[in-house]
Amino acid sequence: MLKKIIFKDEVKKILLEYILTGSIKPGERISLPAMAKELELSVTPIREALTQLSETGIVVYIANRGFFVMELSLKEAEDIYALMAVLEGNAVRNSHYNTEQIQELRTINSAFINAKNAIEMLDYDRLFHQKLIETYTNATASKIIENLRVRISLYDYAFWNEEQKMTSIAMHERIILLLVSNDITSAVNLVEDNWIQGAQYIIDKYEKNQSK
Repeated sequence: MLKKIIFKDEVKKILLEYILTGSIKPGERISLPAMAKELELSVTPIREALTQLSETGIVVYIANRGFFVMELSLKEAEDIYALMAVLEGNAVRNSHYNTEQIQELRTINSAFINAKNAIEMLDYDRLFHQKLIETYTNATASKIIENLRVRISLYDYAFWNEEQKMTSIAMHERIILLLVSNDITSAVNLVEDNWIQGAQYIIDKYEKNQSK
């Protein structure tokens, strides 16, 4: 059973990377036979991985039609970023931080600065936010946050650029400084602002692209 779980998780990771990097595009149907052939696997672990991804909302299953990558929607972007702001802000409010954790946050942010491409940038951004709330003990809320994080990744990969990278790095550093000074209230406010600004950035970029 352990090997099966690991195998399914590995397939899920591969499929998620295909989706996030655009190899499988938003709205596109995912062909189980074609994917099985490409990965040299049976259809079963691919179906299991897609079913698991459907729990995050990044993949949807339509009866008699199959699995599809979710479409991008400005309304959903506003909704899920706003929801993440509330949930992660509350998680930070109810977390605790020691010297070792602060140093780990700094190390991740330093690696983020040196990231060479969008995949690396967003991996370090995700790691920073996961580390930020690793001591949060509300398991139900944590699961919701992680599922939202996956869905948000689709928007981040679609709209991310160097400008957004530098904005996030600066915000991360400010959050760290507030945690060091034990100003949790201000840290929470900044975490919430981080997500709200992220949504506004996507809206602005989308509208700019549409006007071209």
